[in-house]
Amino acid sequence: MEKVASGFVRNSASLGGNLVMAHRNHFPSDIATVLVVGSLVNLMNGLKSEEITMEEFLRRTELDSKSILVSVKILDWDRIMSISAGTKMKLLFETYRSAPRPLGNALPYLNAALMAKISRCVSSNGMVVSDCRFAFGAYGTKHAIRATKVEEFLTGKVVSVDVLYEAVMLLRSIVVLDDDTSYPAYRSSLAAGFLFEFFSHLVEGNAKSPNGYVNGYSTLMSPARHLDHSKVSTLLTSGKQEVELNKQYHPVGELLAESGAVIQASGEVADTQKHADMAADLVVVDYDMENLEPPILSVEEAVRKSSFFEVPSFFQPKQVGDFSKGMAEADHKILSAEIKLGSQYYFYMETQTALAVPDEDNCIVVYSSIQAPEDAQSTISRCLRIPEHKVRVITRRVGGGFGGKAMKAIPVATACALAAYNLRRPVRMYMNRKTDMKTTGGRHPMEVTYSVGFKEDGRITALHLDILINAGIGVDISPIIPLFMVGAIIKYDWGAFSFDIKVCRTNHSSKSAMRGPREVQGTFISEAVIEHVASVLSMDVDSVRINNLHTFNSLDFFCKGAAGELKEYTLPSIWDKLAASSSFKERTDMIKHIFGDGSVAVEVGGIELGQGLWTKVKQLTEFSLSAIKCDGMGDFLEKIRIIQADTLSLIQGGLTAGSTTSSVVVKLLESAEISWLKD
Repeated sequence: MEKVASGFVRNSASLGGNLVMAHRNHFPSDIATVLVVGSLVNLMNGLKSEEITMEEFLRRTELDSKSILVSVKILDWDRIMSISAGTKMKLLFETYRSAPRPLGNALPYLNAALMAKISRCVSSNGMVVSDCRFAFGAYGTKHAIRATKVEEFLTGKVVSVDVLYEAVMLLRSIVVLDDDTSYPAYRSSLAAGFLFEFFSHLVEGNAKSPNGYVNGYSTLMSPARHLDHSKVSTLLTSGKQEVELNKQYHPVGELLAESGAVIQASGEVADTQKHADMAADLVVVDYDMENLEPPILSVEEAVRKSSFFEVPSFFQPKQVGDFSKGMAEADHKILSAEIKLGSQYYFYMETQTALAVPDEDNCIVVYSSIQAPEDAQSTISRCLRIPEHKVRVITRRVGGGFGGKAMKAIPVATACALAAYNLRRPVRMYMNRKTDMKTTGGRHPMEVTYSVGFKEDGRITALHLDILINAGIGVDISPIIPLFMVGAIIKYDWGAFSFDIKVCRTNHSSKSAMRGPREVQGTFISEAVIEHVASVLSMDVDSVRINNLHTFNSLDFFCKGAAGELKEYTLPSIWDKLAASSSFKERTDMIKHIFGDGSVAVEVGGIELGQGLWTKVKQLTEFSLSAIKCDGMGDFLEKIRIIQADTLSLIQGGLTAGSTTSSVVVKLLESAEISWLKD
């Protein structure tokens, strides 16, 4: 039943509905074919009830609206066989199905149900067919049928090569397809193949047929005897060869293990992913470490050993201005500050996966979860040494990518294509999460050292960056990272901008594009520099940002030919308008002492003695801070917490006595909040 439809259909459909569809709509039902072998159908029309065979039910004209399929009665073969137990009979029953896909989510080319009662022949070693029922369906007819002529022919006969051959030929004459049926020869051969497979194990390998044929071929003892080739069965073939070895040429002819067999057997394709994983876990790799240098595991080691990937000239970013002059103009300097940026794994829901299917005319079709199907197409073409027009890469959707399904999906798609192309069978591959994390690399780790000069007002006059990019063992997209990063860094006017960026080759997994491969690292570096400058000058960081926004002239200086027209550059005015329309400065000043979720903590020096000190402080705090007027605040009183007196955090809190503490504390709180609002 696992091959009938899908799990969802089997759980929601009914047997009666399936049979009525087979009867009314000529649906190629697998269940109907199975039941034709031995079942009875109970029909009711009004008060009349009748019991007919399944084949009679399928042959009937269309049932009227008053007819009801009440039940299906399946014959109890165990009871029938127990009655015949004295004859030592054996019941054989098999079902067969061939479809475009192995399970039931595709209509079959042909289905069959074969049943036979057999027993040992008294006069020979063969098996006698006492009774048999054969049903075939879904081959172009309106419904499943019984092959009654074949049943009558085989009943009472000893199964032999000749008998089986005649039965197959007879079946071919019965299974006749309609003219408009697809694959007629294939469907007819399926019927013959199913019948042969059902009985083949009953025919002994060395059995000689009565007409002198052995396993389908003539022994022809008499030269005058002519062979009628139309009657020769070629279904069973076997042979035996004996060779006497001559010691004179030892070891020629001896049974030896094939030279290179172990190497040839590497890279086997498993039948299931589970078996593939089990086989992979059993592999033991022995690396020859002789004459190998120690691995390079850090960018510092890569610099010492000059292990770099070359960046093509057209990918090399341009430096801007005179760094030495800019540093000479600076009032303050930060020298050799460091930033370390770690890697990041993609963690998409769907790991790397691909399915390759050989196609006709020496072509290959690859279904790949990839962001760059054309790159996979060209790579597969070179690997298989076939033109690109014979490689078809299909990507319907990707279960999460973030850059990890760009270059990193190509090896998986290519491996599947190579196996499928050589084996001429479909090959599917997907990585488990552990393997995926080991091989896909992720974002480029970096070590950054910067020196920056700036004026007293926070305007930066010069910036120099030394960046070491850990690209891993493979080049991937690493050579374009410097150009991308510089494009993100020059969003500010640095006055003069110089850099030394090295793409380091290490023995880590190769890194690749990762969700904004230029913006993330470049923006982090530039904002870290801005915040460091603001910290040194004790300035508001947004003030430093504003002072270093590009003017049109500086933008044109940093981005030659990409600044556009003067009237189109509106970034400073947009910044000012957004700040004014949102009351950014006022609201920022108000919430300096408010937590991220809108709650407030107030610490007072007075002690709560029951006089209501904390209540008064909460009420005044709510009244004063309600001027912020933020949406969604709700009951602000619930967001205020009064903290107990603590001599380490609030020094010189004073004495609570004389009925004056509450008034003093409230007055101080009021003065502080008025100061906030004025600022």
